[in-house]
Amino acid sequence: MDLATLVEQISYLGIFAIVLLETGFLVGFFLPGDTLLITVGLLVAAEKMSLPVSLLALFLGSVLGNNMGYYWGRLLGPRLKTRVRPDLYARGQRFFARFGALAIVLGPFVPVVRTLTPFLSGSLGVPWPRFALLNLIGSILWTQGVTLAAWRVGEFFPHLDRYILLIVALGVLVGAVPAGLEYLRHRGGLSKKKSKSQQPPPGQQP
Repeated sequence: MDLATLVEQISYLGIFAIVLLETGFLVGFFLPGDTLLITVGLLVAAEKMSLPVSLLALFLGSVLGNNMGYYWGRLLGPRLKTRVRPDLYARGQRFFARFGALAIVLGPFVPVVRTLTPFLSGSLGVPWPRFALLNLIGSILWTQGVTLAAWRVGEFFPHLDRYILLIVALGVLVGAVPAGLEYLRHRGGLSKKKSKSQQPPPGQQP
């Protein structure tokens, strides 16, 4: 069974459940959120699914899932604080104080990060009203933006739903390029620092 047929069979309740599980439970990090949104968009373009119902199901799954992840973070936060080194916990709090809004809004676009961010927001004490508002914004941008983009592309190129796996693979590859370049740049910087640190100080040259 191909992916498009599977998504058709699980229908709206199924896509709602997948997004809910991926964002609401840490064990759901392996679920294919981006792949699902692209597939739904292409199926809508092929007139095999309803656009309004699909968008609503995905949006509700994201919002409710993120709030569930936040709840688990608040529930397990005190236990996490006692088991993590104080400096690491304080570093996490500083990160969310400075970049928390960006992480919550853009986190859904990054696999694994969209699973961890709600949990960390709750465990590190991000106020719920602030999280709820940013969660709404991030859920709209992710579920509606990706799905609508795939739908529009599918309208321009009919039968594109037959090549969903290839499209997703190319998308993952393109998305991995900036991360790979940043990693190489970071490794290069570390190598330069290491070579400098190994050089003897001035006046002690052999």
